[in-house]
Amino acid sequence: MMNIKTLNLLLFFLIESNIVVAQSEKQYVTAKVSYGVTIHLDKNNEIYKIHEKFSPGLVASAELVDSEVDFSLVFSDSTSIFYIEEKLFSDNRAARFVFRNAGFYGRIKQQSNDYITEELQEDFGKFLVLRPYPKWELHDETKKIGDYLCFKATTFNTVTTPQGKVFKYDFTAWYSPQLPYKFGPAGYGNLPGLIIELQGDRFTYGVKKIQFHEEIEKKENEMPTLKKLKLITEKEFETLAAIEEKKRQKND
Repeated sequence: MMNIKTLNLLLFFLIESNIVVAQSEKQYVTAKVSYGVTIHLDKNNEIYKIHEKFSPGLVASAELVDSEVDFSLVFSDSTSIFYIEEKLFSDNRAARFVFRNAGFYGRIKQQSNDYITEELQEDFGKFLVLRPYPKWELHDETKKIGDYLCFKATTFNTVTTPQGKVFKYDFTAWYSPQLPYKFGPAGYGNLPGLIIELQGDRFTYGVKKIQFHEEIEKKENEMPTLKKLKLITEKEFETLAAIEEKKRQKND
């Protein structure tokens, strides 16, 4: 029969081993990349005209406020987290417009084969949404951005509205194999290098600064985490969004 002294010793080793395991599961930041974003809506586009009709001057305000918005991408060897730096803005309404048109609705975790977005949609709930990476077409075209030689990659995605209309959105990424990390802003990644610049129909993300492990403050050295929300697939999320949109139209 086990005596008290032996039992206490066994418990001590169990607790110590659990602490070691917990510590080993922590992920630490390899680098922190700061991105700026610019918003650009074509004034001949129907979406621009709709914004001007219902919110006159909002687009112009957003194009001024976007310089105040800073995003950060921190990553370890296998994952990254993309988030917005919290601060006060000169125009909160215009800042929210910037977020939406830059494709940011909550923090984003990139993994090897897919990525997870925090969709903080108050209308129909808050979710973590699992999404596949887009399929990229790689090009031979290059350009120098700062100190980095970058290669061009293009992709697109399509969005179907509850009314059945299909919209196609094109994206161009400039990535650098000099920085062999498969991450980028707003969930775009899985390329043979870090995305230095990402161009969409309504936005352009660009790297402002890169800090490596030894340059990062100790308090920022541990990888952040996503909120503890229900994880659903992209298809499930789109179904919920379509249902909510139909409800809203019925009540209008």
